[in-house]
Amino acid sequence: MFSIVNNRFTFQLIFIFILTLFVFHIFNDLDLDSQYFVNIIAAENAGNDGKERIDLNYIFDSSEYFEEDNIPQTNTNNINYLNKNNQVIKQQLEEQVYHQVKKEEASSNNKKYEFTSKESNDNKNKDKLDYVTFKTVLNLENIEKNGLLRLVGYINGQSFKEDIQLSELAPSTVNKLDVKLKVLKDTQLVSLDTPDEFLVCAYHLKDLEKEYNSILNYDCNEADVQSSDGTNTIRLFKPSSMKYSNSKAFYDEQQQNSGMNGTIDNEDDKVLIKVISPLSDRKNTKELKIAAMVRGQIQTEMIQDVQKELAKSNDDTITRTFTFDRKTDMGNIQIGDLFSACVTSDDLNPPEGQECEKRLVKKFNSANSLPAR
Repeated sequence: MFSIVNNRFTFQLIFIFILTLFVFHIFNDLDLDSQYFVNIIAAENAGNDGKERIDLNYIFDSSEYFEEDNIPQTNTNNINYLNKNNQVIKQQLEEQVYHQVKKEEASSNNKKYEFTSKESNDNKNKDKLDYVTFKTVLNLENIEKNGLLRLVGYINGQSFKEDIQLSELAPSTVNKLDVKLKVLKDTQLVSLDTPDEFLVCAYHLKDLEKEYNSILNYDCNEADVQSSDGTNTIRLFKPSSMKYSNSKAFYDEQQQNSGMNGTIDNEDDKVLIKVISPLSDRKNTKELKIAAMVRGQIQTEMIQDVQKELAKSNDDTITRTFTFDRKTDMGNIQIGDLFSACVTSDDLNPPEGQECEKRLVKKFNSANSLPAR
């Protein structure tokens, strides 16, 4: 009996000893800073006493243990991806700008420089009618790219008067500009056919104030209709053209003579253009349209009853006098300016349903005559 009690006592001592060792081992692993508890107690006591609380921020600084998280990380793959993506976006934007510029240029060339005659625009059934295109090729090699070009034309009894701003031309038109003029093929007055004549002029106005009293650089061309269905072409400002040179020479001569004679022309003067249309070979003409043009200005008149006028005529001639104010929106008409006249009617066929002629203005306030047949 004593042996059993003794053994139990020994076992209990061993167990207590092992448990004691285990407890000391656990407490040895714990990193308990006694200062921490002192600070906590002191802070609580300070709060209870109503004094300023102690700043305990120094106790734990996370950067000491997680310093590696504060170091900027560099991901080469991400940078390469971003650079590549930026280049793609830049290229796409450049392509969009390029296509937009091309679209604007195409729209400008096709729309802005394709004109329809005044008579065509005034026709209520214009969408259902046939048109013929006349292409005016303007040589711009010797034309300064400032100011405007006024295009004036008369085709198949139909008139054009359009201004083109040179500063707005696309870069592709540095040396040449093609302008399309659309006219009705058939009107109540005339049906377009070969070899009807037509006339187109272009005036280059750079500075109205400086050129107000001078001959404008210009060119005019008279041509025959080449096709009643296809495209017809006329060219202006060809190096071989002498229109402007002839006008300038005559103007300079008259200026010199005016200075010697002491004569002065006035901007209130009138420019009279008398168009003479002999119809002795076409006495059956019923309607006739007459047009006069000078320095970018156009006037027309429709004669509805030619037979009535012929009955009063001694020489079977129809005459119309057009009066232009010398003062125009392109400066004063000058001695030496070119003027033109056209007469139009289907009854003039053959040979031509429209005939045109041109001469230089030589006087003011009295008629500058021009036979147009």
